[in-house]
Amino acid sequence: MPTVDVIVVNLDTKDLLRTCLASIRTSAFHVRRVFVVDNASTDGSPAMVAAEFPEVGLVRMSRNVGFARANNAAFGLTDANAVLLLNSDAELARDALGALVHALETDPDVAATGPVLVGADGRVQYEGGRRDPSIVGEFGNITHLNLRLPRTRLGRYLMNEWDHRSTRDVQTVSGACVLLRRSALAGRLFRDDFFMYGEDVELCARLRAAGWRVRYVSEAEVVHHGGATSKKARTRMRVAGVVSMAQLFGRSRGPAYAAAYLAVVPFAWPLGVLVRKMWPR
Repeated sequence: MPTVDVIVVNLDTKDLLRTCLASIRTSAFHVRRVFVVDNASTDGSPAMVAAEFPEVGLVRMSRNVGFARANNAAFGLTDANAVLLLNSDAELARDALGALVHALETDPDVAATGPVLVGADGRVQYEGGRRDPSIVGEFGNITHLNLRLPRTRLGRYLMNEWDHRSTRDVQTVSGACVLLRRSALAGRLFRDDFFMYGEDVELCARLRAAGWRVRYVSEAEVVHHGGATSKKARTRMRVAGVVSMAQLFGRSRGPAYAAAYLAVVPFAWPLGVLVRKMWPR
């Protein structure tokens, strides 16, 4: 069986982080080592980890370096056959990691496996398995029309035509929880120039370009509370998401496409507020 190291990036989510680490500790699949990278939290997270989870390697950053760089900082400390990236606001079901490992182990062409993500209410989060982004898809995502009109082009990005309860290859799995084959990474995890959001899309696209496959595993389930850090700085995180998506579009489709996306966003945001108010789910 492959060996697994786990990386958890944290910023001021102490209580959720405690639950996350407890779920790793009670996982049916035993992990070799766990690393928490703390992005200069002020809520006592590092002290909690040191006191309650002494087996966890704690990497303290002097400032918030973002999600990509924080993961990269710990990736160099890992040496297992596979690395699990897990958000601090996510909880592994007892058998989830084993299912992800099994899917990776039994298919040598698969480089990344991701689980079904569900909210605390049990509702499936379609971000767990999705297509490569586009302007139309992002417009649907930002305006929330993708959930109201799931079988149109607005819903293609999150694959809203599919209930996300079956195992299949996808273009991208979520960085909230993803198991990665070390040999497929060629010594490199995320690009450092992504701050937050979009790095999982770039990574999966890079793996696919190298001939690997990405697998969404319905037998694995993870509770993802979602946006725990973002709620503390919502506007800044939304801007970071837009910047990351523009970076992705600039690299994959050219600067004109990225500029067109940036021109659409200012109209999509207020429309999203209106859609949620006038067309509740």
